[in-house]
Amino acid sequence: MADFALDIQKFADSFEDGAEQAVRGTTIKLFSAIIQSTPVDEGRARGNWFTAGQEPSKKINNSAADLSGSNAINQVNSKVKSIKDFSTFTLTNNLPYIEKLEFGGYGDGPKTTGGYSKQAPAGMVKINVMRFNRLLNEEARKYLPK
Repeated sequence: MADFALDIQKFADSFEDGAEQAVRGTTIKLFSAIIQSTPVDEGRARGNWFTAGQEPSKKINNSAADLSGSNAINQVNSKVKSIKDFSTFTLTNNLPYIEKLEFGGYGDGPKTTGGYSKQAPAGMVKINVMRFNRLLNEEARKYLPK
């Protein structure tokens, strides 16, 4: 009977560890996809994504030029792996024009159509959030006991 109890405890422990890894992995994938989907002109929009725990970042980096998004994605990886409480992660971009990139509102011009950026006419956040369940299932299959 004691062996059975130990087996159950080992299963529970592995489930807990797997759940944490699945949440962290899903968060990294989701946040990275949002950053990569952010339109690039000068790289400021991609360079102003900040990852935090429960309390969203209030940062704005006026000199951030991150054309590839690699600096922001490296910050995502570092923060998501180091935050102790893995129940809440936030991704914030406080640039004044980020809402227009997501929801439109620009006039027509060489870089826009119908008020939307030609690079991300469906936004960056909403299209990736719609993929959340698929990303979570992919990560869960990697980490949770079979």
